Amino acid sequence: MKDTKSRRSGFFKTKQLTGVALIIPEFIMIFIFMVIPLISVIRYSFTDWDGISSSYHYIGLRNYTELKTIDGTKEMIFATVTYAIGVTLVTNLVAFFQALVLDKRGRGRLPRNLMRSLLFFPSLLSGTIVGILWHIMYNYNTGVINIMLKSANLKPVNWLETYGLTNVAIIIASAWAATGLCTVVYMAGLQSIPPELYESAEIDGVNGWQKLRFITVPLMAASITINIITSTIAAFKAYELPFFISEGLPGHSTLLITQRIYFYGFEGKNYGRGSALAVILILIIIAISLIQLAYLKKREDIY
Repeated sequence: MKDTKSRRSGFFKTKQLTGVALIIPEFIMIFIFMVIPLISVIRYSFTDWDGISSSYHYIGLRNYTELKTIDGTKEMIFATVTYAIGVTLVTNLVAFFQALVLDKRGRGRLPRNLMRSLLFFPSLLSGTIVGILWHIMYNYNTGVINIMLKSANLKPVNWLETYGLTNVAIIIASAWAATGLCTVVYMAGLQSIPPELYESAEIDGVNGWQKLRFITVPLMAASITINIITSTIAAFKAYELPFFISEGLPGHSTLLITQRIYFYGFEGKNYGRGSALAVILILIIIAISLIQLAYLKKREDIY
């Protein structure tokens, strides 16, 4: 008995040491490529560093206080918030509907693996490629969207130079690129729901809407939490896709915070102000993510 216990304890110790050994390299990478740069950004946000010279001066909170005087600040904040909300809502609603269609059983069922691959493909493309692709499609004269509208005897739309409409165009393109990954997560959640629950509900005379409301959505709470939080974070961090579609035009109506950070850090030679804007964006993402997590986790506990 003692030999057996000692072997078991030795096995578990070896297992724990192996796990720690596998985790250590990841922690080192996180510290080097995430923690250190984050600390540097916070430090530079209190300086007047131009991003090139070897010397800089600490100027306190001036970079933060001067942000409100920047031309187009209100439009930039409004564009970023509306973009993040729009992309999160459209992506999750479309992805949830697609997952329901692909999870359909019986007659009329779509080839799940093929459709999953097709829907996931846009998520594999870089934001630059997707942005350029949709910019071409939105072109007023030669874009495929306006050509289709003309063929249907409808007036072409100036997607890239119309206030408000350009924001919607960017949201649609971004949601198209992000929907595939969310669909896969929702499908995994749907497949984890026991079919017996639906069978019992049908015996009790429950209709399709009631099954969706009282069975599917509650049991998908964990998948909904994951998708909403990750979609929101990704939307706030987005840069290349919306930039290559509209370049912040018309005016500053589609200019996002990330694009202004890039301008200050790499074009405007004002790394300190860009760092301050980056810190504010990080705080916004953390605050919104915590609020979402608290609310969505509470719903998970209820269900």
